[in-house]
Formats: sequence, C-alpha cells, structure tokens
Amino acid sequence: MPADGRGNGGIFGIDATCASVNAYDLVVTDIMVSVGDAVAAEQILMILEYNKIVTELTAPAPGTVIAIRCQLGDEVQVGERPIDIRPN
Repeated sequence: MPADGRGNGGIFGIDATCASVNAYDLVVTDIMVSVGDAVAAEQILMILEYNKIVTELTAPAPGTVIAIRCQLGDEVQVGERPIDIRPN
C-alpha cells in the first residue's frame, strides 16, 4: 500500500514489525490507544515483544484509530495489521 494510505479508502494499516528477521510470534505487551482516539504522527500506538526485542508501532501520520484487531497478550505475526488509522 502506498505510504499516503491511498488504495484502501485512505486508511493506514499499521504493520507488525520486528528488528529480528527470525521473529514470528510477536506478543502484544501494551496498547496505548483506543478506537476513536486522535493520534499524532510518530505517536506510539502499541508495543510488541519477541524474545526480549521490543518494537514500538507508531502512527505514520496524524489521524484517528478506527480498528484494533488484538488484545493485550495476543500473538501477532510480522506483517499482520493489528491497528488501522484513518488519516486527517
């Protein structure tokens, strides 16, 4: 998807990522926003952990959280989109 969110109704899907190339099950250790929250660019939305490697998922642009597809303690895969944001 283009970085500006075009092609998906203007919605940014925030991909789960990790610095380790061998990561697979990332554990959701913190969710810092709720559906409906306004977020700023680079705001931390969620914390994922894999084998003591901590990854912060951040907003690529200002917007509103429209979906959170996981809960604390859930495992997500690299490339899954646990959060969607509609840009302002």
